[in-house]
Amino acid sequence: MHYAETNIVPDALEAEYPQNINFEDLPNRVNNIKDDLLDIINGKPKSWFRNLALSIYYEVGPRKARSPMVLMGRIDHLRSGYYGPKGEMIIAKTLSRLFLETNILTSENSKPQTPVEFLHEVLIPETIVRLISQDKKNLSLKEARKIMRESSDYGLYKYGDD
Repeated sequence: MHYAETNIVPDALEAEYPQNINFEDLPNRVNNIKDDLLDIINGKPKSWFRNLALSIYYEVGPRKARSPMVLMGRIDHLRSGYYGPKGEMIIAKTLSRLFLETNILTSENSKPQTPVEFLHEVLIPETIVRLISQDKKNLSLKEARKIMRESSDYGLYKYGDD
């Protein structure tokens, strides 16, 4: 048997991760949390993912923080949970339309990150955490972050090859 069938899928069933995600409704769900994301862009409330990025930028500097080796060190925190790459792509397109194409997210309010880095390293994971919180009936964001990390292998397996 394949590793995913003997380990990843049974673990996902036991953890009660969604077995089917309505990807067509995902842009609407993202739109519904737009105000929360605008607050994050404006620095209120504090964002766990923004704090992670800023701590690295301040520790090693922007140039080194953007290097592949440093990025790989925090990639585990940025994976898309049970939404997988398919969900992440839909979320990225929706956020790009909402915040990049409208110039709401700018180099001024994203610095020292670029707007695209901010989108990928802050807004996408913050969105996924909020969606997981909703899926799990308003679970705390801390617990939703934990589920995001723990369910990433399942998301990659289930929604990684479209």
